[in-house]
Amino acid sequence: MHPFAAAVAGLMLSLSVLQPAWAAQHRAATPESAFKSHGHNKMPGLEIRVLAGAWGNVRTEDIETVLYSVAAVLLENFPGKRLNPILVAPSDKEPLTLYEKGPNNEYQVYLTAQDKNWAQYAYEFAHELGHILAHYERHAYSGTTAHNQWFEEALCEVASLYVLRRLAFAWEVSPPYPHWAAYAPTFEKYAERFLSERHRRLPPATALATWFAQNEQELARNPYLRVHNEVVANLLLPLFEENPHLWVAIGSLNLASEGDSFRDYMQAWHANAPEECKDIIQYLMALFGIVPGGEPTASASSEAAAGVGSSSGGPPGASRTGRAGPPVR
Repeated sequence: MHPFAAAVAGLMLSLSVLQPAWAAQHRAATPESAFKSHGHNKMPGLEIRVLAGAWGNVRTEDIETVLYSVAAVLLENFPGKRLNPILVAPSDKEPLTLYEKGPNNEYQVYLTAQDKNWAQYAYEFAHELGHILAHYERHAYSGTTAHNQWFEEALCEVASLYVLRRLAFAWEVSPPYPHWAAYAPTFEKYAERFLSERHRRLPPATALATWFAQNEQELARNPYLRVHNEVVANLLLPLFEENPHLWVAIGSLNLASEGDSFRDYMQAWHANAPEECKDIIQYLMALFGIVPGGEPTASASSEAAAGVGSSSGGPPGASRTGRAGPPVR
């Protein structure tokens, strides 16, 4: 067994049981101060403006409050981070973030959520904010990173699920308004609807590296294959929940690499990421069969992840699109 693969094997065994236990551990370990709600109190370094439009039966001020709650979760790992203002408008098609900036260099985000479906707003906006934090504009016309855009899409799905589960606790402890506390369980239920979808599971007795080798070309051709991206997202969510500081590394995701293969992309991410994130990124690489200093290999990852990570049961032009969440029922 490759030495690094052996080390990963132990980590994988623990990862396989993280997700069921995470909620109880997180509730016990997270101090209430970590859930101070920014809500209608604006966040330093960030301006979100919800534009008037066909949002349904809801005040734009309340939508802004929800979006600030989302931003507070993701940006807690980016101390001192400042972003250009974010303009948010309704869409009747799909959520997306335009490559083109607004008149004052604002990010332009569109959401499909309606009325007071706070969980849907959170799910969609977290995905788009993930793209912004990953500097999505770097691959607007770059063949080098566009081939691997599917991985960014998977991480943005992780961001959506991560935010939903965190808000379930945050709003229970410190909601933006006292009467919104009753909504907190809806965030968790909304996340579970996605997590339980059958297409998000690997085939029985299949390692992630084996699955990836079978689907890599299709992913490179079309980054919006949710049926594939969401398999990866479900597997990576526990890792981010146990290591929330890893979010800061997504700012290094789309820097130029020496080649356009996924191995090149991940090696560049590892090289440019903050030092405290490098070991976890190296671990992620092993899950996909990428051994540091060597060529991609499914066998190395199979050794590392034996019995784990398996389940029994042309560049984009004008915009970055996300998945619309179903309305809360």
